[in-house]
Amino acid sequence: MNRRKILLSIILFTTIIVILIIILQPKARRYNKIIISADKWDSIINARTENKNLVLEDIEFNDYNLIIDEKNNTLYYSIVNDSNGKYNPNVSFIASNKKTEIAVLSDEITDELVKNNYKFKIIIYNDIEYHIYNMVCKDLPLLNISYEEETWNEKKVIPINLYLFDNLTNIPNKITTSSGKLKINENNYMISLNMITPGNNVRENKKSILNMKPSSEYTLTKVNSEEDKIDEDIEPKNNRVALFMNNEYQGIYSLDHKAERKDKSNK
Repeated sequence: MNRRKILLSIILFTTIIVILIIILQPKARRYNKIIISADKWDSIINARTENKNLVLEDIEFNDYNLIIDEKNNTLYYSIVNDSNGKYNPNVSFIASNKKTEIAVLSDEITDELVKNNYKFKIIIYNDIEYHIYNMVCKDLPLLNISYEEETWNEKKVIPINLYLFDNLTNIPNKITTSSGKLKINENNYMISLNMITPGNNVRENKKSILNMKPSSEYTLTKVNSEEDKIDEDIEPKNNRVALFMNNEYQGIYSLDHKAERKDKSNK
């Protein structure tokens, strides 16, 4: 095969791949375009059977992944404060069944509903089945800590992967990921993160989170024992996060630097 034929084959193969990517890529639609009336909602349900195995594998608002809490059947959307489309995002999704549609019951996203932790209703459905999710919108960063389930009860320090979606800062890259270790203190509900990233020295192991000064360790402290209730007088507000463990919602936490030990020579 000569060079010209090889080049044509490569171009043809590349073209096919691009076409397949375009065809298979989930189509995005504006949130307000998937809102349906209560009557339409009821007609979908009445003509189909509920199937909890029909699930969302991935869902994005404005190209950012929502956290899917499968245990509580709830989606979590972090409102991006510097985005013009934060209340009417582009919605794309992948479901366990490819021939699946998505719809929202009646409600538009508003400041008041977000503030009151309103549970929106989202339905995914095909010709014969449906499944309903709750959706909660948060005006906070989302912090998800994932770990192997079997390590939780065996050790007080466990290896983790960290994912932080920062909705607050006006920066191009709102996502922070890292591996690390989780230290569990059951007495005062504080969690300490020891950030570990590739590098040969301590300085390279430090990470900046929520525009705070880079550090190798952070703490997480429960803000309020009542679910989702926040005291507006608590300062600072910028370090609050909605915390998830293995995608399961835990509540509102304050993320801070770990207190440094005092230098004994200054005593």
